[in-house]
Amino acid sequence: MEIKKFISIITAAAILFAAAFMLPSCKKEQTDNTTTEGSSETETQDIDVPGLTDPLTGQTGYDEKYENSKPIGIVVENHPKARPQWGFTTPDIVMEYEVEGGISRMLWLYSNADKVPEKVGPVRSARHDIVELAIGMDMLFVHCGGSDMALNMIKQHRGTLSEIDGLTYDGCFYRDKSRGVSTEHTLVLTGSGLRQSIADLGLETQVDPAYKKPFSFEKRTLNGNDCTSIHFEYSSSYKYDFTFNETAGKYNPKINGTPCTDENRNECSYTNVLILYVQMADMHDSSGHQDLLLQNGGKGVYISGGKLEEISWTKGETTDKLQLLSADGSPLTLNPGNSYIGFVRSTQQGKSIY
Repeated sequence: MEIKKFISIITAAAILFAAAFMLPSCKKEQTDNTTTEGSSETETQDIDVPGLTDPLTGQTGYDEKYENSKPIGIVVENHPKARPQWGFTTPDIVMEYEVEGGISRMLWLYSNADKVPEKVGPVRSARHDIVELAIGMDMLFVHCGGSDMALNMIKQHRGTLSEIDGLTYDGCFYRDKSRGVSTEHTLVLTGSGLRQSIADLGLETQVDPAYKKPFSFEKRTLNGNDCTSIHFEYSSSYKYDFTFNETAGKYNPKINGTPCTDENRNECSYTNVLILYVQMADMHDSSGHQDLLLQNGGKGVYISGGKLEEISWTKGETTDKLQLLSADGSPLTLNPGNSYIGFVRSTQQGKSIY
């Protein structure tokens, strides 16, 4: 009995000793877990802090290898025989403007060359106004010929304006004749060909730091009136209606009652819609070319998230940036996402409905 009692005492002591030895270890492990959890929260917060943002959409997650890339600007036509345009749903920004005879033309913008899809077009000729906008954003400019004034402006700025002209260079273009339309509506730019041509031609791909951030972005609710639809007209033949899709948070456009789509009938949609009213003058040439008086600036409206704000804009000289301004004159802040920017003749403003 004495032996058994002695063994019991020894065993109990051993257990107490082990427990006493382990307690600090358990406490330390718990402390380590608390520290690790605290560190994890800090790391998560660091990850949530926005990194690089796309300069044309304001969306986060932009690859740092494109941080200093020139944006790409491609002149695309909008003649009825050019519709539906190849790749219409892919640009970061679509700019549209009146050229001659009441027709409109577009400039599709991508923040870098890798974003350009394999099939874009139909690519058409440049006008001097859109060359001015390209110079004012330090774009790599893609077109097929142009008006005399446009080509002269390109020549004057050849030292700083990177450009590819499909009229004189065919390394990244081909003709798609599957639609049975006349030749001028068939020129296609290929994304892979564009990237290879940029390398082959030794074109500058680094954006001038002064043009690196053309627009300001921050998610917000606009201060103005509700606006779930907008109607505006470039001419009697080019009438637009944009309707807000509340589920998607974007505006879907129709031209003359027909939805704007790409070649696969995917519908276009935009987070931001900006209508910039611009004074225009007839250039009195044989082609009826028009002059957008960009240097005069003007008024406009900004629509996003089912709301509208009155804005203004300026451009200044050829090399000056397009500046979007709030009603108080401060830089306009856009919601992150893609944008449609329409330069509409100021005399057409009375036909706009919002």
